[in-house]
Amino acid sequence: MNIEVLFPTLVGISRASDDTIDVINEEVLRRKEDLNRLLSRSWGDNVLSSFDQEKNIFARAELHHLRKFIEDSVLQFVHMTRRDQDWKINHQYTQSWINITKKFGYQERHNHERNVEGVSISGAYYFNTNQHDGELAIFPCDMQYKQFENYVIAPEVGKLVLFRSDVFHRVGPNLTDTDRVSFSFNYLLNK
Repeated sequence: MNIEVLFPTLVGISRASDDTIDVINEEVLRRKEDLNRLLSRSWGDNVLSSFDQEKNIFARAELHHLRKFIEDSVLQFVHMTRRDQDWKINHQYTQSWINITKKFGYQERHNHERNVEGVSISGAYYFNTNQHDGELAIFPCDMQYKQFENYVIAPEVGKLVLFRSDVFHRVGPNLTDTDRVSFSFNYLLNK
């Protein structure tokens, strides 16, 4: 996992192995009909999401391999970015959903869970992308925006991006003719 520093924001970026990507793909495609039934227009006309109907897509669609890859990566990210490496963590994901971003779809600047007890980590796993269908931009925190540019991340199949849930981010428009499919989540960690 690579850790990018957008002071004071830390961003974790990793890519699943080809074998892991294959297993996740099989798992998701096996549940494709169930996933499609949960989709609605959650964020504008050109973004379909399960967010309004199902906020626990990992469990509902039995996406065990995807959940494990994300969970292992979240724990690695937290351990790599803490001074206390022996910090024992209780963890659980609190929300997970699928997004299908069609042509001209995008997501405005936003953040996720705030004012929660513990460390909340959010992120996105790219299931399907042509790498030109909308970049993820992470915004610097607080007053740091005067010294730092937004950190822009191009989508890539099997790429996982992690950041603290209170960090603002946005997804640029998909100006291509293919859909971008990603899984997003919030994870809560406590000592």
